[in-house]
Amino acid sequence: MMVVVGILSGIAATSLSGLSTSRQDVAVTRLRSALIHAQLWAQGSGKPTWMVFDAANDRATLFREDPNQPGKANRMAMLDPLTRAPMVLQLGLDGAGITSVSFGATNEVHFDALGLPHDANGTPLTADGLVGITGGNTVRVTRNTGLVSVD
Repeated sequence: MMVVVGILSGIAATSLSGLSTSRQDVAVTRLRSALIHAQLWAQGSGKPTWMVFDAANDRATLFREDPNQPGKANRMAMLDPLTRAPMVLQLGLDGAGITSVSFGATNEVHFDALGLPHDANGTPLTADGLVGITGGNTVRVTRNTGLVSVD
């Protein structure tokens, strides 16, 4: 009986560990996909987009330029093409959240019409932009090209 309990405990611990890793992988994939979506929108529309990170609340929100009132001050929420709701990426509900954000000294990335990354002030990045995710994964936005990758 004790042997059976020991075996089941080992299986449960392995399963829970795998579940945690799976949740972290999903969070990284969702974040990477949202960044690529914002970048492609900027390139396709010829208008800037922004992704603002709120690490304290494990949230990222996508914005686009208002075509009727250009500029960051009048930016508007990007809408999900399926639900038409504002694109807000909420992480952390399953234990895989945002641990750090670094785009220059800011918490947001701005993609220009060429898809190149800038910080919140519109300054081209001088170092790669990084978003840390629980478990040690990092989503990277390469400074000169805008390539979005996972480390």
